[in-house]
Amino acid sequence: MDIGTYFMTLQYILMGSIFISLALIFLYAYYGKDEEATTE
Repeated sequence: MDIGTYFMTLQYILMGSIFISLALIFLYAYYGKDEEATTE
């Protein structure tokens, strides 16, 4: 595997993990507020 393919794969892995983490943060912020409001 040449260096270009390696960095392209690394870029896709990083973009995917960043997208997943942002989606989880958004879901936690959205549903976390609902759970805090219902427990009080």
